[in-house]
Amino acid sequence: MQRWVDGRPTGYGGSAHERAWKAAVREAFLGVGMPAGTRVAVTIDVRLHEDQVGRLEPDLDNLVKTTIDALDGVLGARLGTAGQRLEADDVRVARLTASKEASAGRPAGALVIVEEMVV
Repeated sequence: MQRWVDGRPTGYGGSAHERAWKAAVREAFLGVGMPAGTRVAVTIDVRLHEDQVGRLEPDLDNLVKTTIDALDGVLGARLGTAGQRLEADDVRVARLTASKEASAGRPAGALVIVEEMVV
């Protein structure tokens, strides 16, 4: 499954930006699910908002974590840290590829691909 997620990719911090990003990811994958118990490969190609480039640029690993956590509808859900937030069952992710780039006048967001791995 491949989806373009519009919005401002954001890492952790509990900010309104993080909540909005996770909501955008969930909306893009609404109604999509992977068969229970299967391993998946995830590709995330992030296009940063123009105000995120440079000194305020988020770390790629943090962008990946928030994006995958919002895939709870696709991967199944589990309770996160101290049972306080909903996260995806990311133990199912067996392969991960990620990149980030500046938007350079193009819309910010991310191309997110989730594929079942066949062994």
